[in-house]
Amino acid sequence: MILDRYIFRLWLGPFLGGLGMVLGVLLLGRALKLMSNFSESGQAWDLIGQLLFLTLPYFLLLTVPMAFFLSMQNTITSLQQNSEMDALRASGVSYIRMFRSLFLVAALLWAGLSYTSMVWLPQGQLGFNNILMQAYALKGAIAFSPQRFTKGLDDITVYVDGEDDQGVYHGVILEDRRAGVPVVYTSRSARFSSSGQNLELQMQDGVRMEGMGADQRLLAFDSYKVNIPISTGQVRKQSVSDHVILMPPAMLWSEVKKGDSPLAAAEWGRRLLLPTTVFVLCFFALSLSLSQKRSGKAGSLIIGIALLVALYNIQLLLHRQVSQGVFPAWSMWTGQAGMLLMGMFLWLRAEQDRLPKIITGTGEWFYLMHQAVMGMLAQRKGKQPD
Repeated sequence: MILDRYIFRLWLGPFLGGLGMVLGVLLLGRALKLMSNFSESGQAWDLIGQLLFLTLPYFLLLTVPMAFFLSMQNTITSLQQNSEMDALRASGVSYIRMFRSLFLVAALLWAGLSYTSMVWLPQGQLGFNNILMQAYALKGAIAFSPQRFTKGLDDITVYVDGEDDQGVYHGVILEDRRAGVPVVYTSRSARFSSSGQNLELQMQDGVRMEGMGADQRLLAFDSYKVNIPISTGQVRKQSVSDHVILMPPAMLWSEVKKGDSPLAAAEWGRRLLLPTTVFVLCFFALSLSLSQKRSGKAGSLIIGIALLVALYNIQLLLHRQVSQGVFPAWSMWTGQAGMLLMGMFLWLRAEQDRLPKIITGTGEWFYLMHQAVMGMLAQRKGKQPD
């Protein structure tokens, strides 16, 4: 128990500090963006505060596994640099026994993140979208929030990945159900403009998909225009049945069981798999942190950040492919399971002191590269005239 408390204390400080710093940066960035949209409103600060609170579940799902992993890496490298790990290993203490307190922490974080993903996240999405649509309605304009499904118009759902300074949206998905048959448009970029009682969408480089299953028809286009009738009365409050990302667990599972909604299957998989990322990273932490003592912590942390980027991009890619019906739903689970098995395999090799040289030598490579750069800088400084 003394060892467990000691390891936990080493881990806790960096975890809380890192989590607070990353969350602060993300919330500040979102606050600055919201201020540019609502700074003229008399209730700007109250509105921004509500919106930031409603985005907290999404940010927590991203940042808590990151902070846990990087803090665990910092703990392992600190123990190794101080030769404490060598002493424990010489006493017959396995890595599993050494870090069992962190496995318990990972289980507790998984439980909390699972509740956040299943319950708090859709509630936050619904509240965020409704407040945002009300705010834009008061401004007399319709806009779309990046990386969120917006359904403020009857039978129309819009998703945009981002917006540039010229008002052009990128990564656009539009689902049109006005004709009774679902029509989905995806495009690399698009521009929205209001024309009288119509919202005009000019899309570039995309695909138009109409129908479902074997009756689905595809049309690739370089340029495509869609006109959407709008009026002030059409902007309405959203409900949980409007889109799968807003549904509570029971309603979402009912949609998944129908078997005809790739979006529902992708959303169900995302909510279940995101919290498990903390276990995947837990098993990778040991193998990516063991390096020669003179290499320091920098090399291990750089490898860890590279793993985070790769893991989250794999999850995002698989989610998009499943939601568009390109990949089956089980591909998301296969990707996550593959990463988990790889992490467990590397942990086992670390227990046997048989880690691949490409991993153990990476920290040394960063050390040598750092020394070479410092040497060149010293030579240049020495050659400069007084």
